[in-house]
This record gives sequence, structure tokens and C-alpha cells, in this order.
Amino acid sequence: MNEKKDLDSIMRDITRGLSGDPKADMAYLNEQMEKYKDHEMNTEILRACGRLQYGLIPDDKKSDLERHIKNAHSGTDAALEEVRFNIYKKDFKKALNIIEALVNKVEALNAFEDDRLSEYHVFNEVFEECLYMLREKPEKDLRRAPIPYTDIYMLYGSLLVELKRYEEARAALKKGLRWNPVSFPITSEYIETYKITGDFEKFFDLTKEAFKIAFRSKDVARCYRNLGFWFVEKKLWSEAVACYHISTQFEPDSKQAQSELYYIYSSTGQIIREPSWEQLKEIGEAYGFPIGADNDVLSLSFSLGRKALDEGAYDAAGYFLSITYDLTGDEKIAETINSIPKSDEERT
Repeated sequence: MNEKKDLDSIMRDITRGLSGDPKADMAYLNEQMEKYKDHEMNTEILRACGRLQYGLIPDDKKSDLERHIKNAHSGTDAALEEVRFNIYKKDFKKALNIIEALVNKVEALNAFEDDRLSEYHVFNEVFEECLYMLREKPEKDLRRAPIPYTDIYMLYGSLLVELKRYEEARAALKKGLRWNPVSFPITSEYIETYKITGDFEKFFDLTKEAFKIAFRSKDVARCYRNLGFWFVEKKLWSEAVACYHISTQFEPDSKQAQSELYYIYSSTGQIIREPSWEQLKEIGEAYGFPIGADNDVLSLSFSLGRKALDEGAYDAAGYFLSITYDLTGDEKIAETINSIPKSDEERT
């Protein structure tokens, strides 16, 4: 990218002027930030200079700064916990006042917006970031925003759903997805709003897309229950039974799936047999959804696990391969996981 090359050139010029004296360099970088404040790439330059300044801070001062940041985050976390507690008490008005104040605060701050060279996200775990990179192939550098935007907007959207303010809930959840486009919890809550409002076609289409980011067995099970619901609405009983049966393969203890199967039996007065593998494939092909977890998700988790294993990154290997095993139940994967050497921390 030409913009990256331009920034690199500017930052090389700036770093040549560093003297090695932290105090003098701090002042020098402030001068450079002032110099470039009206440049078309001022955001990128200011952030790059800020990272250089952080490197100049003595370790004891960094600890103070990190403690200050942690305390600020603790305030946010405490506010979110208070919201959850008030939702639990069904004091929705108080919960709404707290969460709206928090949303207004972070939106007024307007920090960590994407620039020409960087994207800011809040991924909850490593595989989400890997999945995002596979699906979106971003050209910009990925950076982590230190504000828990996804938690804030997930909770805000869920509360608005409780209050039956569905359009506002969707808007809040979409903001959450801007920060983490592969968050299954936010995606599933967003999809649920279409079920509640009776837009079943949108609900069905979004559910099929959700398979692409479902990398936990319980999430795949939820996708199939969603499909089962849609088929029940269409009175396509065999297809509904197929989806609910598949869902129980991923979440065997799901009371919801068992309840829906009983509802189908009560509605039809007949026991509809579980379809064969060939019949399942035909249903999936006809309606455009996978039978089992998404192939890209499986390939990514397995390949990352094997790569980590080959490189001796055993904790990472166990993490990635456990995703594959959770989705497949493949005993060979389990054997590989069990054969991974224990880390020093696990030994103790």
C-alpha cells in the first residue's frame, strides 16, 4: 500500500532524530506530533509516535500507567456487572440507565477508530482473530482496542431485546459486531431479533451464515435448532426433525431440542424417524447449510493445531486441536491432544 510506504518513510525520518536520551526524545516526539498534526495521515503518525513514547517510559512508570488503565477498565467491568445484576433482579430501568451512560461515555470518547493502516477490534480469544483473518483477509494491521466494546454492546443489545425495543437492539448489536465481526454470541442475539419480530426468512438466511463463525459445538447446535424452528414454521416436519437430531449430536443435553421434537410428535401424531446420512446431505444441499461444522472452521483449527505442534508451541496446539475435537469428536484428534507434552506450568 502506498500509504503504508509514506508512513514508513515519515516514521524513519522521525526515528532518525531520536537521541537515546528518554527525556529529550519524549520532548522531540511531542514536537513531531505537533509538526504533523495537520498532515493527511496525522492519526497514523500520532499513534506511531505515541507507541514510541510508550517505549521511552521507565518500567516503574509503565506499571503505574498500566495500573491506571486497569483501574479504568475495572470501573467499566463493575458497571457491566451492575447492569447484569439489575437485569437479574428485573430492574430494567436501572440497568438501562447504567448501560446507556456507559455507551454514551465510550462513544463520546470516540477512541480506537480505524485509520488508513490499522483496524481496531476486540476479539475474545485467539481463534476469533484467526477466523476473522481467514474470512476477511484484511490488508490493514489488526490492533486490539482496550475497551470491552463487545461486552458493552452485547449487554446493551440484550437489554433492549428484553425491553422489546428490537430496532434499537439490532443497532446496538451491529455496533458490537463492528468490533468483533466473528462473535457468535452477538451474532446469535442479533439473529434472534428477527425470529422475535416474525421475519423468519431473514432469520433463516442469517442462521445459515452463522455456521461460518460457529466454532464451539454448542454454537453449531444452536444453528441447527434455529433451522429446525424455521422448518417447523413451514410444517416441513422431516426436515425439522433432521435438524433437531443433528443439534443433539453437538449438544446432547439440550432440553430445547427434545422439547421441540416432542412438539413435532404432538403436532403430527406420528414418530418421524431420524433421517439417513444421504437424506441429511440432500436436505443440506437443498436448503444451503452444512451437515456438521463448517469445513473452513475445521480446516483452520486443525491446520493451526498441527502447525503449533510442529513448532513446539504445545499450549497453542492443545487449544486449536481442542476446537477440532469439540466439533468432530474424532478420537484420533483426542489421542494427539493427549500426547502433547505438558507445559511447565501444568506439570506443577
